[in-house]
Amino acid sequence: MISPRVSKSGIAYPGDLVLLKRIYDEICEERGIVEGSPEASELAIEAMKVFGAGIFDEHTIRQRLRLWR
Repeated sequence: MISPRVSKSGIAYPGDLVLLKRIYDEICEERGIVEGSPEASELAIEAMKVFGAGIFDEHTIRQRLRLWR
């Protein structure tokens, strides 16, 4: 879960980035996405879009990214 010191404004603080990276890494591993590939870049962009849209819950972010593509 995201810590209480995290912004609800869509600004990603270090703790948010750690969370997003952990989810990103999980999805890449599940799908066999190679680091540095165009697909990896697109997934990273999607992760930031989800967060920027005001979705801060770890479970919800993970679900949204698993449904991506």
